Amino acid sequence: MSVHSEILIVGAGVVGLTTALKLAERGVSVTLLDRQLVGREASWAGAGMLPPGNPASAVTPEARLRSYSHALWPEFAADLADRTGIDTGYHICGAIEVCSHDQQDEFCQHNAQWQAEGIRVERISAHEVQQHVADMDARFENAIFLPDFAQVRNPRYLKALKAACLQRGVEILEHAHALDIRQNDGRISEVRVDARTLHFDRICFSVGAWSASLMLSLGFSIPVKPVRGQIVQLQLPAQPFRCVVELGRRYLVPRRDGLILIGSTEEHAGFAKHTTTEGVAGLLDFAKSLVPSLAHAEVVNTWAGLRPGSPDELPLLGPVPGFSNVFIGAGHFRSGLQMSPATGTILADLMLGETPRISLDGLSVDRFSSRSTAALAGVLSCFSSMIT
Repeated sequence: MSVHSEILIVGAGVVGLTTALKLAERGVSVTLLDRQLVGREASWAGAGMLPPGNPASAVTPEARLRSYSHALWPEFAADLADRTGIDTGYHICGAIEVCSHDQQDEFCQHNAQWQAEGIRVERISAHEVQQHVADMDARFENAIFLPDFAQVRNPRYLKALKAACLQRGVEILEHAHALDIRQNDGRISEVRVDARTLHFDRICFSVGAWSASLMLSLGFSIPVKPVRGQIVQLQLPAQPFRCVVELGRRYLVPRRDGLILIGSTEEHAGFAKHTTTEGVAGLLDFAKSLVPSLAHAEVVNTWAGLRPGSPDELPLLGPVPGFSNVFIGAGHFRSGLQMSPATGTILADLMLGETPRISLDGLSVDRFSSRSTAALAGVLSCFSSMIT
């Protein structure tokens, strides 16, 4: 059977879903496919943290994309809830950032960055920390509070995105295996999957940690690799604190129903997506070191996800060099869900020939191509034993 859509999106994680929705809202016919169920990889596995931003003062590529998403999130989450009846769990909860004695310099730099961006940030005392988190270990004397920090429940958000896409007429193909991608003269003309042949005008790849192997099959190299992150989920009878707590790159995220997420490890373990005794034990020790009373919480669940990491931890967004109708959104690392409203809007703009609202300097797909062949080969060598 032959089917034609204006745009085909390969990869139905949070980036693929959001891009499909943004396109469908503009009247574009979209087919979205994934090798398994929608949103079951890194999109589902994250903690749903949404740091603040200020578009007026955002200078760096990361700040521009984060701030753009921050501006979009409130209306986007409310609109999804209105359309689908699904509560995504989006709410402003605030966040406390603390530091240990050996992290003072990094902590001061981060605080200065927030202030330079014009983000609301409050320096708080150890006593004020206790007012937010009653059982916080007293050794954390230096802390800042970010009142505009928000969060969302990943599984609910993905469920709402899927429902909204279906409402808008997006065709979603799950369990799509063994793609046969046909390319000719710098253009991908069709994709065959199972008993179907899909024709389209443009195609976008949003396959997360699998992006490098897929791009290599098309003759284009990108340095995106999987970085495993493990999370532990605790349960308490009631919410013990309301704000996110961050120490460096690790965190505690409280949900309104008493669940608490502890995350996250950063491991270069290839495509091995499983939890380990070492990883789980380390996260539990971390949680108890911040909030000792968590030692009495019930461990409800543990899981792992594979983040798509790039060398600068920023995504590659836009057209793929050497192709006239191929686009990619990959390499968001820890920020795919948080940056999804902006990423989906940007990719939709680009595929429709429109100019995005923010500069994509520092986010282009070919920004690593100027590096030496030897250096890039070193980055990509890890994929030889990982392609599945």
